[in-house]
Amino acid sequence: MRARVLIAAFLLLGAIAISALASADARRVVGNCTKSQVRPSAIILACADDNRSLTRLRWSSFGGTTAHGSGQYYINDCTPNCAAGRFHSYPIELVLSNARPCPDGRDDYRSATISFSSTRPPGQRSAHGREVLSCPLPG
Repeated sequence: MRARVLIAAFLLLGAIAISALASADARRVVGNCTKSQVRPSAIILACADDNRSLTRLRWSSFGGTTAHGSGQYYINDCTPNCAAGRFHSYPIELVLSNARPCPDGRDDYRSATISFSSTRPPGQRSAHGREVLSCPLPG
């Protein structure tokens, strides 16, 4: 009888651990403006024209209170205008935070803190920047 109780307790603890791991991945980030993605390789910051995005993302952690990664800040210089502008990449470190429920029922990160690793875009006064992330647009 005691062995059955121990086995049942072990199985219950295993189920709780699996549930906790699954819920950790429930926090997501808007990856392409129309759907939430777990550990995306890119995040579009300017959904209307795609002139700013985070690309080549690699994650060291994802799904908890914060997510940590690195990649490239990819931005159009819009010179002489955005249609004729050129894109430039800048290495970054990235922290996502402030996850909240979206209308699609997913718990999306809503804040991105971007730290430029070396050079930064012209006009970017600080080595750190903050971007507000939105919920996916209704399809």
